[in-house]
Amino acid sequence: MSIHYKVLARKNPQDPNAPEKYYGQAVITSKMDLDALAQRIAQNTTLGVGDIFGVLKSLEEAIINALTDGMAVELGGICDIYPQVSGPGADTLEDFSAAVNVTRKRVRIRSKAKLNRSMETVALIRRES
Repeated sequence: MSIHYKVLARKNPQDPNAPEKYYGQAVITSKMDLDALAQRIAQNTTLGVGDIFGVLKSLEEAIINALTDGMAVELGGICDIYPQVSGPGADTLEDFSAAVNVTRKRVRIRSKAKLNRSMETVALIRRES
């Protein structure tokens, strides 16, 4: 297992006169969609690709439904997925209005320890830009 990366020069947005610094950035080499994920899982089970794909599509729908119902979803040792709202604060409880004080609704994903530990052993391979 390995992650490809490239090195990029970036300016400090808070100090445009400061010299550039160099940072590593992961290079995504490809994307795995539900079909490819189903095929990979099917290699390790007695189930067919169609069965696995059906389960993954149902999982996708169940996660979306849970999030839109205000629930958090725990995906085993992978991550927690949960809805979040944010916006400017109100001076008093009586002044608070969701229409005014909730300006952003989004989904947050927090990785779990098992997933984080798996990244510790990944090799890094430098790619030229």
